[in-house]
Amino acid sequence: MGKHTSSITKKNTVIDMKGHLMGRVCGIVAKKLMNGENVTLVRCEETNISGSFIRNKIKKLDFLRKRTLTNPGRGPFHHRAPSAMIERTLRGMVTKNARNHCKRGKLAMKRLTCYEGIPKNVERQKRMVCPSALRVLRLAPGRNYCRLGRLSHELGWKNQEIIAKLEGERKARSQKYFESKKASDSLWAEAKSEASKDLPKEAALLAKYGY
Repeated sequence: MGKHTSSITKKNTVIDMKGHLMGRVCGIVAKKLMNGENVTLVRCEETNISGSFIRNKIKKLDFLRKRTLTNPGRGPFHHRAPSAMIERTLRGMVTKNARNHCKRGKLAMKRLTCYEGIPKNVERQKRMVCPSALRVLRLAPGRNYCRLGRLSHELGWKNQEIIAKLEGERKARSQKYFESKKASDSLWAEAKSEASKDLPKEAALLAKYGY
């Protein structure tokens, strides 16, 4: 093996962004990226931002005015999609003062994938949450907050209805799978209890070893 190579498989974490405060969860994700983990963020449009909707919209509209006056094509470039907004937030955290010229930060950003909704390629993977970034645990009751999907939609994001439709289809598939799994588990438990009655000695031996 080379000096800077490793045979260890990189860990891949899928995080469901629904109900998380954007700044807090991005700080946790940035640390994971810098430590070499691959991170996939799903349902970015369900991310929460502290502060009222109108306050955040005014701040964002003011930010959208910033550009290079002599040549706007040189940036800064303003994204409307929720996944792109979160990716930009993370970029500022991993590259720090070097901005986009930090090699370690560039490599960290390559390990990040962001999605609106939950696509089919990650639909069956286990999704995680970050308790220290959940709004219900970190934001005081009664405080104002807004949803990133609504903010993006009012700033020009055009795919809100499409994502809502695809999410409805995914939830229907998930419900169908859950019902079939519950039925098969019930049949398996019934068959197991019947076998235990017919073979008490074998059942006792299996129970002894945790089966």
